[in-house]
Amino acid sequence: GELALSAFLVLVFLWLHSLRRLFECFYISVFSNAVIHLVQYCFGLVYYVLVGLTVLSQVPLDGRNVYVIGKNLLMQARWFHILGMMMFFWSSAHQYKCHVILGNLRKNKAGVVIHCNHRIPFGDWFEYVSSPNYLAELMIYISMAVTFGFHNLTWWLVVTYVFFSQALSAFLSHKFYKSKFVSYPKHRKAFLPFLF
Repeated sequence: GELALSAFLVLVFLWLHSLRRLFECFYISVFSNAVIHLVQYCFGLVYYVLVGLTVLSQVPLDGRNVYVIGKNLLMQARWFHILGMMMFFWSSAHQYKCHVILGNLRKNKAGVVIHCNHRIPFGDWFEYVSSPNYLAELMIYISMAVTFGFHNLTWWLVVTYVFFSQALSAFLSHKFYKSKFVSYPKHRKAFLPFLF
C-alpha cells in the first residue's frame, strides 16, 4: 500500500510542478526572442508523458492494499513520504524564487518588461551557482525519489537523467555568463555549490 501512496504523491508532485512551471511561463519569466527547436519541443512533450507513465508503472497490479483515501491513507504514510513532501515544497519554493529573480532582471520596478538582455543575477541560490533553477529541478526529482522510499531503481534512473541534462545546461549557462561578463563572480560554480 505504501508504494501506491508513493506513486500517488509523486503524480501529485509532478502535476503541481507542471502547473507551477506553466504559471511561471505565463506570468513570471521573460523570454528572449530565441526559439526552441521543434525536436526539443516534441522531446519535452514525450518526456513528461513518459515520466507520468514511469510513475504509474510502479503501482502494484494486483490491486491489493492500493487505496490512497480515507483512514487507510494515514496508515500508509511513512516518514519518507513526509520528508519527500518537505523536500519537494522547499525545492519548488527555491526554483520559483530563482525564476522570479531571473524575470525581474528584465523588468522595471513596476513589473513592466523593459528589455530582453542578459544580466548577472544575484540573491538566493544565485550566490552559490550560476543556475540554481537547474539545481532546484534536480532537488525536486530527488524529493520524488525520497517519496518512493529511496529504493526505487526506476526513479533513480530518471533522477540520473535529470542530473546529467541539468548539469549540462548549467555548465553551458555558466560558460556563457563567464564569457559575457568580465565581472562575473569568480566564486560561483555552475551547478553544485562549492563543487561544480
